[in-house]
Amino acid sequence: MATYEEDDEEFEDEPVSQAKVLSLRVDGPARGVSFGFLAMLPLFIAYEFAGPGEPGHPRAVAEAILFSPFQRLGAADVVDARRVIVGVLAVAALVSFQLQVRREQGAALAPRFARTLIEGALGSLVLGPVLFAAAEVASPYVGTMTLSVGSASGPTAARAGFVMGGAAYEEIVFRLGALSVLWLLSRQFFTWLGAAPGAARLGAVTVASVGSALLFAGFHLEAFTGWLGPGGEAYDAAVFTWRATAGILLAALFLWRGLGVAAWSHAFFNLALLVGALPSSP
Repeated sequence: MATYEEDDEEFEDEPVSQAKVLSLRVDGPARGVSFGFLAMLPLFIAYEFAGPGEPGHPRAVAEAILFSPFQRLGAADVVDARRVIVGVLAVAALVSFQLQVRREQGAALAPRFARTLIEGALGSLVLGPVLFAAAEVASPYVGTMTLSVGSASGPTAARAGFVMGGAAYEEIVFRLGALSVLWLLSRQFFTWLGAAPGAARLGAVTVASVGSALLFAGFHLEAFTGWLGPGGEAYDAAVFTWRATAGILLAALFLWRGLGVAAWSHAFFNLALLVGALPSSP
């Protein structure tokens, strides 16, 4: 991550078809934006613990992008604005989620959150081996990847909060934001071309997943982040490919299990990299 210097539904009373049960499980509140935002609240709080934006503390690129309109207010005011906005959105998300639960008679927040944590942990366990295997397969074409993991001075609670909270902001910017916009535009484009509805959806998912993954990888580079200030990394084909692959996998998690699971999978994966629990490619 570049820096700066659901859910089981309860169905009662009336019989429900297998297709409808599957639809509600996939599209219910546990995959909704409201629950996803609530599930990420601990990550946002952990990020604030790291003090981003305060003197001597870096900011995650995705968070800096989201709150760039407040840059002219000054560092302290940006921090205050971010906290107020996150708090207001959390209240709105809680109200929206409770209304959804009442309407669909689904499980409460705590069971859904527990399941999201479990699915996020499982997702991170899958991400590691798949990504490093993909790096090995791609190495003849893009070169051998060198990715430093762990921390020379040892991981700290603040650093852990920073990389995990930064993952949540990246999911908002690149999955909820970029992927969703690309999906809507691509679907309209394929429909305009005369594609059948199913083909238009498939094409839109493909374009949105790959496009958002490329943006995700690109915004780790100093060439893309210069307008935000110093930071970012130099281009390396192997690392860029590795990050783009991670973006595609996270897009799949987002589309399949929702924003909360994608964010926690990303956060746990970043934490594993920080503590050196994942191997680095030579």
